[in-house]
Amino acid sequence: MTNQKIDRIIEKCNTEEIKLCPFPTGILSINLNKLESNIIKIIKFVNRIGNKNNVKFLLPVKANAYGHGMIPVAKFIEYKKICTYFGVSHLKEALELRENGIKNSILIIGQSSCEYKFLKCIVQNEFEQEISDEQLLYALDAEAKEVNRMAKIHLSVDTGMGRCGILVRNIHNFVDKIKKCKNTQLVGVMTHFPVADVNEEFAIKYTNKQIEIFTKVKNMITSKFSNDIIFHASNSAGTVKYSSSIFDMIRPGIASYGYPGHDLGIPLDPVMEFKTKISLIKEYPKGHCIGYGCTYTTKKKDERIGILPIGYGDGLNRLLSNKLAVIVNGKKEKSIGAISMDQLAISVGKNTQINDEVIIIGRHGKNSFSAYNIASQIGSIPYEVLCNLGNAKRIRHEYIYI
Repeated sequence: MTNQKIDRIIEKCNTEEIKLCPFPTGILSINLNKLESNIIKIIKFVNRIGNKNNVKFLLPVKANAYGHGMIPVAKFIEYKKICTYFGVSHLKEALELRENGIKNSILIIGQSSCEYKFLKCIVQNEFEQEISDEQLLYALDAEAKEVNRMAKIHLSVDTGMGRCGILVRNIHNFVDKIKKCKNTQLVGVMTHFPVADVNEEFAIKYTNKQIEIFTKVKNMITSKFSNDIIFHASNSAGTVKYSSSIFDMIRPGIASYGYPGHDLGIPLDPVMEFKTKISLIKEYPKGHCIGYGCTYTTKKKDERIGILPIGYGDGLNRLLSNKLAVIVNGKKEKSIGAISMDQLAISVGKNTQINDEVIIIGRHGKNSFSAYNIASQIGSIPYEVLCNLGNAKRIRHEYIYI
C-alpha cells in the first residue's frame, strides 16, 4: 500500500508537470527516494554525533525546493513523515503550500511585509514568522488580537550573519516587548551561520563564537518563558561540522538535496539529474566560426557539432561557454562557442545522432557530472546552479522513486 500511495503522488505530480511544460527543452529528473534517503541519513548522523534522539527537522523548500519542485517535494516528504517543518522565504511560498494541502508547520524565514493583507494571511493560516524588528512584531500581534487568534513567531537573533535578526545587545529589551504582546506566542528562537562551510581558522572561531553567544541567549530566554521553545541554528554546514550547534531543530537544505559541502562519512546522493537531447548535427570545415562572438573556430576538417535546445534562458550560465562538459553515449564531450539564450553547441563523435541523450548533471557508467562541477567552472555554488535550472519554465521536472 505504501508504494501504491507513493506511485499515486508521483503520477499526479508528473501529470501536473506535463500540463505546465508539454514540450520541454530538457528534463530534470528528481529522485524522491534519494531525497528521503539523504534526510534519514542526516537524522541518523545527528542522533549519533549530537547524542540527541528528538531533534526536529526543518526541510527548506524555498526557491522551488532549491529547484527540485516545492509542491511535489513537500507532498512526498509530508506523506513520509520525516520532517517537522517546511521552511520558505516568502509568504507566497507558504500560501502555495497550504493551498496544495500541506499541513506541516511552515516557517517563513525572512522578513514579511506589515501590509494588512500579509498580516491577515499569516495569522489565518497559522504560518510561523521569523521576527527581526518590533514593527512586524506589533503588527502581527494586533492582527491576531483583531481575529482572536495567536500569532506564532520565531525570534531571530543576529549572532554574526549581518542580515535579519535582533542584535544581541538588544535582545533583553526585545524579549520584554514580546512578553507584552498577549496575542503572540514565541514558538522558536533562531540564528544563522555565514561561514560554517568555510574550512579556515577565522571561520571556525567565528562560528564557535556564534554558538557560544546563541547558547547564552537560549539560557536567558528559557529563564523568562515557561512554554517550550524550539531553538535552532544549524544549516547544512552547521549540522555537519558543529555538533554543538545542534539545539532543538536543524535546517539542512543543500545537504538534503545531496550537496553537503563536507564529508559526512556517509554517502549523500544528488537528487537531481539534468538531461536533454541533441536537436541538430552539422559538419563544418576547419576554421569555421561557432556561435556569437566567434569564441570558437573548428579545428579540423568535417568537424561534427551537435546543437542542444537549451541555453541561458533555461538556467545555464553563459560563463559556461567553452567550458561545460556533458556526457553523450557514455563519452565526455565539451561545449564549444558561446552559450546563447536558447541553444548551445557541443563537439560530438561520428556515431552520435540527432535525439541522442545528453547528460549535463548525472551519471553514465564511470563518467559523472554534478552541480559542483558546473559551479566550480563559473566561481559559483551548487545552490545557484540547482535553483537556476529548477526555476526555468522550459525545462520539465519528472519525479521518480527508485
